[in-house]
Amino acid sequence: MKGMNQTDWRASFGRPGARRELEEGQTLALGRRKRWVLAILAVVLAGGGTAYYFAVKENKPSQAAGQEAQGIAVTRGDIRVTITGTSQFQAQNMQDITAPADGTIKMMNLTRSKAVKQGDVLLVISDVDLEANLKDAEARLATLQRELQELTEQQGAMRITAPISGKFTLSGNLETGSNLNKNAKIGTIADTSEFTVKLPYILEEALQLQAGEEIDLTIEGQLLTKVGKVEAVDRVTRAGQGGAKLVDVTVKVAGDGTLDAGLAVTGSVMYGDREIKSQGSGTLEYARTVTVMSGASGTIGELKPKSGEYIQQGDLILTIANDSLQDDIAAKQADVERQAANVENLSRKLSELTVVAPFDGVFSADFADQKKNVLASYPVGVSVKAGTAFGAVASLDTMTLAVQVDELDLPSVKPGLKAQVTVDALPGRSFEGEVLQVSTVGVTTNGVTYYDVIIAVPNTEQSELKYGMTGTAEIIVEEKKNALLLPIEALQQRGGRRTVTLKKADGTLEPNHPIEIGIRSKTHVEVTEGLEEGDQVVIPTRQQSTNLNQQQADQLRRQFQGGAGGTTGGGIPAGGGGGFPGGGGGFQGGGGGFQGGGGGGSR
Repeated sequence: MKGMNQTDWRASFGRPGARRELEEGQTLALGRRKRWVLAILAVVLAGGGTAYYFAVKENKPSQAAGQEAQGIAVTRGDIRVTITGTSQFQAQNMQDITAPADGTIKMMNLTRSKAVKQGDVLLVISDVDLEANLKDAEARLATLQRELQELTEQQGAMRITAPISGKFTLSGNLETGSNLNKNAKIGTIADTSEFTVKLPYILEEALQLQAGEEIDLTIEGQLLTKVGKVEAVDRVTRAGQGGAKLVDVTVKVAGDGTLDAGLAVTGSVMYGDREIKSQGSGTLEYARTVTVMSGASGTIGELKPKSGEYIQQGDLILTIANDSLQDDIAAKQADVERQAANVENLSRKLSELTVVAPFDGVFSADFADQKKNVLASYPVGVSVKAGTAFGAVASLDTMTLAVQVDELDLPSVKPGLKAQVTVDALPGRSFEGEVLQVSTVGVTTNGVTYYDVIIAVPNTEQSELKYGMTGTAEIIVEEKKNALLLPIEALQQRGGRRTVTLKKADGTLEPNHPIEIGIRSKTHVEVTEGLEEGDQVVIPTRQQSTNLNQQQADQLRRQFQGGAGGTTGGGIPAGGGGGFPGGGGGFQGGGGGFQGGGGGGSR
């Protein structure tokens, strides 16, 4: 339909949804359009006869006496194409606050209306069974992890080496092929580089000895004398022969290859010309002995040193074979992973019992029930069921309008288009908006399909835009500045061409003057060729007719049904030079329309 937008004529019948507003700040009077459309419908329903209608009478070059055609100047100005829709504001970001699980309210930080910050704790639900299950699961996980660690350590202990240098003594009857348990004793390594011996001295004489003082040691049964050093004097006394009190003096002597544990020695030290001797002998012992233990269970695969041999630190003592250890580790690892997942799941469920604000905004219990404060029924200690609604948190920083757009206008609407938004509660104010989302699923009402278009509108610092307020958005589809403009009433159509009646400088009229047009508003059309700024055009006059023959009535019916034709001249709205102004077709897709005819569509 040319000259009048498809959505405009649909809206004129009172259908819901967005109206395509092709305007310069003006809105069609809906009631007026209803009146004359209903008048035409009366003709269709009657099937013929007479009716009251409007038609366009051509301005011919020759004017009647005393009737001088009035011209309107072609001017420059701004023109825009808009699509308009009305809806109620909603918050762009809003999240319901509900009980995440069955339980008991442990903490309640909500009031009927409350400003919140992201991460604020709103409420906490207690679930005793869940808490106990988590504690048990964590204990089980710790046990499995410890067992896995032990198996991993066994894997690294399949080769046993000497921790120190010294004389190796093998335990029991171990040999290649013997079974070993974890932590079984394999043998000992004695450090032969140093020995100690405890010698008994009379208390009074022992007290004269100082740590580090040298003492001559005599090996019994051998003609050997070694020099040792006092390491310590015991504080514990014991009775000796003749009632003397004896104490042990510990002496340390370096090993030189001639000494071994088990040798009996005596000690003496000279004080001037007086010799102080030990009251008996003592037995040499290794100063340090290290026990070698098995770090893994299995079978001895290789046994290197023999008992009594001297080995160096790092020498291999034996190897252990265990064919099932790797499988045991893999199985234990799987147990750990399963239990860790169980703990994570229980921990997540427990953490979900603490409900926090998802973002900065305002909590309101009215989102759950506007008539009463639902929070009054849920103090601390009260049991709740999962899903119990307490309200919602809404961020008022950005509000949205979900307006309905006709399917014929939908291709023109894209995300990112700007919109001008007015609010019923804030008269005289205008807000900037932007198309955020265009639905791909339509809803059909009375044979017309509409699609939701979401428009985002930043709120003011004072948050003047409130949830539920009514707003009207004009989506700016196309806009041109300083365009050559012509009143849309002056536009006519002849044989598929757009024409006007041009008033020349000498006052004569040139009917059917061809022009090319661009975009249109409801009141003006952009002229791209055929006219210059300042040119005068004549708007066709309207006349009344009271007669409508059967042929005209049938043709009008076809127009309302989407036909493509009409009477020419000054009759029923349609082709040639008549119509409401324009003509040449029906309401949709025909060869003309209410204004500017010549085809269907929005422009």
